[in-house]
Amino acid sequence: MKKIIKIGITCLSISLFGCEPYDTYKDELSVEFNGSAVAFSTATTSPDSVKENSVPISLTVEMPYAIQTSRGVQVNYEFGGDATFGTDFTAKAIESNNPNSQDVVEKFADASGGSFIIKNKEKSEDADGEQSYTNVKNTATIEVSPLVVYGVDKTGGKVLDVILTSATNLDDNSDVTVGQGGIKGIYNMVLEDIHCPTSLDGTYSATIETEEGLEAAPDVIITTVDSLANPDNIWGLYDISNIAGDIQDIPFQIIDQCGEFLGPSDSYITISGDTNEAGRIELDVMFSDGTTTRQWILYLTKQ
Repeated sequence: MKKIIKIGITCLSISLFGCEPYDTYKDELSVEFNGSAVAFSTATTSPDSVKENSVPISLTVEMPYAIQTSRGVQVNYEFGGDATFGTDFTAKAIESNNPNSQDVVEKFADASGGSFIIKNKEKSEDADGEQSYTNVKNTATIEVSPLVVYGVDKTGGKVLDVILTSATNLDDNSDVTVGQGGIKGIYNMVLEDIHCPTSLDGTYSATIETEEGLEAAPDVIITTVDSLANPDNIWGLYDISNIAGDIQDIPFQIIDQCGEFLGPSDSYITISGDTNEAGRIELDVMFSDGTTTRQWILYLTKQ
């Protein structure tokens, strides 16, 4: 009940500024809403956990309400926390302001941050000269790429805040609010280590779970891959004697990233998994040869 009351009050306060539902983007622009803002599309109530060397993280920045502008809104951002630009991460902004193509403009950040422009999608006219606003409010993306830090263990990870610091309507240089309702102005994340010291070598009791149920499987042996095959030692790379129980004898490799697991690139097999609170390794395995697909979970307990 408390949540419902809060939402009701918020909608009422917004309506005082002329923000009611509109049938078209043209209608929304015509009221010249004076609460214009740019904000992250998602609020972080707690920091996102991101592995170093993971795929880039895309943060969408939007105009929650229509802004009357032809030249666009320039948004500036910077970085906070103890993560270091160029060592722990890099970043760039991606603009997609051309309504007639998929072309984008990439603007690379530096240690002080960066900037980008969000434009309204351009108006178009039909054969009768009527303007169309079917391409509604536009967005931009800040893309953060976590980097591997060789030989450095980040206990507890490193904090990275991406902060929208200011925004300007380029038509008249007027200020545009950053954030929305006190939130969505800062995106918080923690860059987690992937090369914690690991020691998985040994023999493991195994069970396997398939669509037929859970059953015992032959013991599994995990051994460290020779250092010559993993010269940078940026994670734990291991040979595993069998990942398929009695289904089939499939020796493979697994990569240990501080208790989270994946398999090297392979056309037929994908592996992901983690270590549960009791110390048991759980590997989710999928095999597909283009004709047959099978999936199972392998549970390993060190003897």
